Amino acid sequence: NVITCNENDSISSCAKNMAEMNAGSMPVLDENGVPVGMITDRDITIRAVANNVNASEARVREYETRNLISAGPEMSVEEASDLMAQNQIRRLPVLEGGNIIGIVALGDLAIATGEQLAGHALHEVSRH
Repeated sequence: NVITCNENDSISSCAKNMAEMNAGSMPVLDENGVPVGMITDRDITIRAVANNVNASEARVREYETRNLISAGPEMSVEEASDLMAQNQIRRLPVLEGGNIIGIVALGDLAIATGEQLAGHALHEVSRH
């Protein structure tokens, strides 16, 4: 069960949902339910809160990362790790038929591969 937010949601409601779910990021859907981006707790903190925006009025679409990098369910863990490393992302939405069916995180890679692939991806994600 992947929790998502809509690009027209307020930053405040998105942050509340993240807090309730103990999630650091959420996929963002457009008005038609199509995945269009991701928003992270860091996006909210650095792009919105640090600039003193009114979180009740500011919309997710203004602060999300729009370039959605995703995987398919048939992708191997090695391919997922490489994709995460190349794009310096810690969470990779899994799409099937245009719908989000899951999210792969670096921790998932560590469990699946004994930390080898997660270490590679984390090294690349963390480089400046």
